[in-house]
Amino acid sequence: MNRDALRKVVQKYLYNNHLKIPELVKLTGISDRTIRRFLNTKEGISKTILQKLNYVCAQVRFAVVGFRSGKVYFQGKDHADCSRWINNQSSHKNTSHEYGKVVLNIKEPLVIKKLPTES
Repeated sequence: MNRDALRKVVQKYLYNNHLKIPELVKLTGISDRTIRRFLNTKEGISKTILQKLNYVCAQVRFAVVGFRSGKVYFQGKDHADCSRWINNQSSHKNTSHEYGKVVLNIKEPLVIKKLPTES
């Protein structure tokens, strides 16, 4: 996720959960100054800080990964989201509503992996 998209996600998370920056500091463990610098300026922020913010605000915890290729097909908040996505991708009949489905490699098994938590 790029920096501008993550900034929008963080701002939306703060707005939707009625949080202030000091409360976000407690959740992420990142300093108040760093979060303000991230939200207000274009100064450089380390990749680990961006990952921590993404982990807390986007709340992506699980990923559907190709077993051999390692390609990430989908990311979701819960294990059930990933299972639902896999089940929705399987096509049973040739109907008109299948146009939005991702073409999955049948030969490659899919694995639902829990993403590592940021410390």
